[in-house]
Amino acid sequence: MIGRQKQIVIFYFFIVICLSMATILGLYGQGLAYFLNEEVYSAIHPIYYLTVSTIISIGMFLVSLLLVYIAAKKKILSKNISSRYSFVIFIVGFFTSCWSIFVLAMWWG
Repeated sequence: MIGRQKQIVIFYFFIVICLSMATILGLYGQGLAYFLNEEVYSAIHPIYYLTVSTIISIGMFLVSLLLVYIAAKKKILSKNISSRYSFVIFIVGFFTSCWSIFVLAMWWG
């Protein structure tokens, strides 16, 4: 059995990593799409790279919320801390997802 302190650190780590990666993918998806098209594999149009990065970004925000919910249910995180995390993830996720969906909609025309 993993110690309680170690469980807390593991949940914090995964929540922060998911939130950071989702934000980076959401904000810099357009640049990533151009990079992948020009440097990695040019046979795929960059709009498809952007679509995939937007979907992954939104999915990672949802996974972050799910991790906070699981940690709160297992009483790994206190109710106060989990509500703060949920609020921050929701606000950051909402605005980042709105931005990435706006950029994706402009690309799709």
